[in-house]
Amino acid sequence: MMPAKIPVINNHDFRFHSGIEALPDAALILSPKLVIMSGNKKAQRLLGMRFPDDVGKQIEQLLVDPVFSDYLSQDNFESPCLITSPINDELQLEISVMAFGSERVFLMARAISKYHRMKKMRREFVANVSHELKTPLTVVRGYVEMIQETEHGFNPHWQKIFDTIEGQVSRMERLVEQLLSLSKVENNRDDDDMKLVDMPKLIENLVEDARWLNQSKQHHIRTNLTEEVGVFGIETELKSACANLISNAIAYTPKNGVIEINWMKNGDKVIFSVKDNGYGIKADQVNRLTERFYRIDKSRSRDTGGSGLGLAIVKHVLLHHKAELVINSEWGKGSEFAIYFDEGLAC
Repeated sequence: MMPAKIPVINNHDFRFHSGIEALPDAALILSPKLVIMSGNKKAQRLLGMRFPDDVGKQIEQLLVDPVFSDYLSQDNFESPCLITSPINDELQLEISVMAFGSERVFLMARAISKYHRMKKMRREFVANVSHELKTPLTVVRGYVEMIQETEHGFNPHWQKIFDTIEGQVSRMERLVEQLLSLSKVENNRDDDDMKLVDMPKLIENLVEDARWLNQSKQHHIRTNLTEEVGVFGIETELKSACANLISNAIAYTPKNGVIEINWMKNGDKVIFSVKDNGYGIKADQVNRLTERFYRIDKSRSRDTGGSGLGLAIVKHVLLHHKAELVINSEWGKGSEFAIYFDEGLAC
C-alpha cells in the first residue's frame, strides 16, 4: 500500500527510464509497496544500487538505516530525510520521496556534504578577508585625518576630495564590521553562551543611542516596553538584531517621521517590533530582504550607508534563537519588522 500523504508529481508525459538519467540527483523508481523497479547511474554512485541485482528488493534492504526506516513509517513526506550514504560514511544524503500517479513512487537523493563544505569555505573566506581589510583601512583613515588636520589649509577642491575619501573609508569600515558580525553569527552555535537577557534594558539603551546619533532627522521615537520580560539568548546577537531593525527604520524614514518600538507579550509569543511611516517596501521585494547584499534601492542605500547585510545578520540570529521575523509593509506608507520569540524562551 502506498505511504499516505506523499506529495504527487503531476506529469503524465514523464518517461521513466530515459528521463531519470537526465536528473542531476540519484533517482529510484519504486512500486507502491516500495520495491525497487529502476534507477539512474547516479543512484549507483550515491546509494550503492546494483543493476539488475537489486531490482525487486525492498528499498529498506538497500538503505539500511534506522532514520530512513522511521521516515518511511511516518504518514507525511513533505520534508526530506537526512541519512548517511550506505557506501560512504563521510557523505550525507538528503532523501525525498514522492508519489507518481498511483503506480509509482519516486525517490531522489542528493549529496549535501559538499554543499555544506562550500558554504563553510565561503564563510571562512569572507571572515578572513574582512579581518585583513581592517588594518589597511585603519591606516588609510589615519593618513587622511592627519592630512585634514594639517596647519596648512586646502583649497575647496582638495578639501572635497579628502572629505570624499574619508566618507568612502567610513563606508568600507561599516561594511567590514557587518561582514565580521555576519561571519560570527553564522559560526556561533554554542548554546552554552545562552543566558537570561534583560530585553527592556537592552532596547532602552539602543533607543537612547539612536536618539543621540540621529538628531539631524528629528524622528519622533516612541517606545512601549513591557518590563520584567526577558528571553534566554546570546546578548550580543540579540543586541545586533534589534539594533539593525532600529537603524533600518531610522535610515529609511524621512525627517520628522514617526518610529514606534515595542516589546510585549502576545499570547504564547514575546514580540520585539519596529514600526515606521517611511518609504515602505513593495510586496514582490519583501521575501528577498534577508538575502545578503540585497538592497531595494541601491542609490538610496548608498546615501544612508546601507550594505544589504543588516537583515541577513538578523535572519541568522533568529535561526540561532528559534525566533521568526515577520515583515508587514505598504509601499509609500511604512513598514513594521517584528521578531517573534516563543514564550518558552521568555522569562
